Amino acid sequence: MAVLHLLRHGAAVLKGRTRIRDRVPRAGLAYCLLALAACQPAESDLPPDRRLQSQLGLDPRDRVHEVIVSASATGVPEPRETVVLAGDYLQFVTADSWVHELIFESDSLTAEALAFMTDLDQMASPPMVSRGSRFVVSFVAAPEGRYPFRVEGSHPAAHGAIVVATPADR
Repeated sequence: MAVLHLLRHGAAVLKGRTRIRDRVPRAGLAYCLLALAACQPAESDLPPDRRLQSQLGLDPRDRVHEVIVSASATGVPEPRETVVLAGDYLQFVTADSWVHELIFESDSLTAEALAFMTDLDQMASPPMVSRGSRFVVSFVAAPEGRYPFRVEGSHPAAHGAIVVATPADR
């Protein structure tokens, strides 16, 4: 962000009173930034935070979507429906101190999706008992389709869905 500011305004104090524009013309600075960006590994637009990287071994290129769960007036998860790609992750995060449990609705899943979720033991979360509790679901190698869920602990039980899509469906 600071670098964009430098490109737009051409002035910044670096180590005393030296201005970057006095040393590198704007076009040269832009070229350097583009070259630096080209050398960096591709970053995800939904990168996992450090905690998920260390505890689950996720890579900064992994994509992690987020659904907020709370017992607000509507109790509806936010967003109510999330589109992910096979290979993505999704974390449910509690925004209050109510006890919540996420349960995927087995009777609404295809046989392939049910087998996938069951094999990975992801059909239900443990009780999420404090603000900031998380339940991370892996959609690595997940079959396409709709994965409806309900949130127990909301007034009344709230419903939502995860849709696993192909890149063209997004």
